[in-house]
Amino acid sequence: MVRKCSDPTKTYALKLLREEFLQRDKESIKSVEQEIQILQGLNHNNIVNIVGYGSDGFVKKPSGREIKNLVYILLEYVSGGLLFDLCQSVGGMGEDAGRFFMH
Repeated sequence: MVRKCSDPTKTYALKLLREEFLQRDKESIKSVEQEIQILQGLNHNNIVNIVGYGSDGFVKKPSGREIKNLVYILLEYVSGGLLFDLCQSVGGMGEDAGRFFMH
C-alpha cells in the first residue's frame, strides 16, 4: 500500500508493507531488501529516490486501533499514479513507450 504524506516542507510517498506479505516466505523479505538496495544505488532524474526506510513504522487508524512495527519505504512523491498500475491496465507498451518514460 502506498500513501501520500508530507511534512511542513515536502510531500512523500510512503510504501507500507503488509505483515502478511512479509510472513509469506523468505523470498518476500528478500524482494523488499533488494528493492531498497536497488533504489539506494540508482541516481537518475526519472527514477524515484528513496528517502528512508525502516521496520519501526506506526499507524493509528481512525478507529483508534494501533499497528506497530510496520516495514516501510519513504520515497519522493511523484504525481500521476504508479507506473506499475499503468502497465497493468495498458499492457505491453514497447520500446518507444519505455524510452518516453525513461528519457
